[in-house]
Amino acid sequence: MAGSFSEALRSLMVERGMSGYALARRIPCDRGLISRYVNGKQEPSRRMAQRIDETLNAGGKLTALVPLSPRGRRDKPQGQPPAEDVVDVLGRIRMLNRSVEPEIIDHLRDDLQHAIVYYEKLDHSDLASALLRQRFWVDSLLDECSHPGQRQQLFEVAGVTSGLLGYVAVGVGEFPLARAYCLEAFHLGEFAVDTNLQAWARGLQSFCEYYAGRYDQALRLAIDGLSYARSGPQSVRLTINGVARAMGKLGDAEGVRRAVDGAYDLLARNDAPGGVPSSIALGCYSPAQTASNAATAYVSLGMPDKVQHYVELALPDISTSESAWSRSLVMIDLASSLIRSREADLDRAVGLVLSALSISRDRPIISVQQRAMELVRDATHQWGEIRQVSAIRDAASALRRIS
Repeated sequence: MAGSFSEALRSLMVERGMSGYALARRIPCDRGLISRYVNGKQEPSRRMAQRIDETLNAGGKLTALVPLSPRGRRDKPQGQPPAEDVVDVLGRIRMLNRSVEPEIIDHLRDDLQHAIVYYEKLDHSDLASALLRQRFWVDSLLDECSHPGQRQQLFEVAGVTSGLLGYVAVGVGEFPLARAYCLEAFHLGEFAVDTNLQAWARGLQSFCEYYAGRYDQALRLAIDGLSYARSGPQSVRLTINGVARAMGKLGDAEGVRRAVDGAYDLLARNDAPGGVPSSIALGCYSPAQTASNAATAYVSLGMPDKVQHYVELALPDISTSESAWSRSLVMIDLASSLIRSREADLDRAVGLVLSALSISRDRPIISVQQRAMELVRDATHQWGEIRQVSAIRDAASALRRIS
């Protein structure tokens, strides 16, 4: 233990992994006071030293570094609460009233909504940097804020921010980091007392495991997410994007059928948007998104008629949407059905895939890359290493180099 109170306090805070904000909140007292103690700009009273000592479980070592008051007043024995005066009580009241300007929380939510809506158009390197800065700042706001309602709102903002960071990480194939961010988003949803946010986070976790090739985990997470979503907005996404697609990869045709039917039933119970909204919105999937994900599930099962049926349902909205990724994915799914149908049309399938890769060439993402390479594998199995298949492989490989 260092010789001065400030040195000893700094050492203990580092050892306990406790920030000045956290220590001030637990005592409670003004965080500026803790800062002055740490920097040696002010000596604490014997009573305050004892409170800090007990908070840090220092066993009396900090208290021993502060002498008795000049009048020789003795503090109460260790283990008993210290005497308080009016200032102590008023200080606690002040801590209870520490809040954040409501406009700050509103601005943070607006920024997140902008990131969700314009996700495909934003530069993801810049987006990740901005989200990281926001995530760290929200933590500092949580340290400063004592208002229960505002803390709940800040936990919500932190949860959505972490979820978006996880989604960005999935897009570039950084699955371990994505898992950590998405798990954090789920737990922050719990602190925010927001089951829709928790359901959304479970959907992101399922999405991550799907593209990591861990389909059993993707299925488990989606099913668990439904216990939080119930029949609310995220239930459609979890059922069609999570359950149905994972079951398709696992070869469960009957499970896919039930999940697709269930998704459409849930769609009818929710206020589903039109068109193609952001795929990471906290609201309900649209009919076009539901149909396109159903098509993907049936691609995995090798059922071209089902694929083409759901692609036809999705295309009117997706073909006119601003979502390049949605257009690319639907075109690749349609191409996959063409090479598996009884009257296979390889040339048309190749043209569709090359057009799909060209559409999203400037913004490559793992879902498009993987879907194209899966088609290459199926086509190679059926026709061997022919010129058309090589053209798709080269285009998909070029996307990987760009990303």
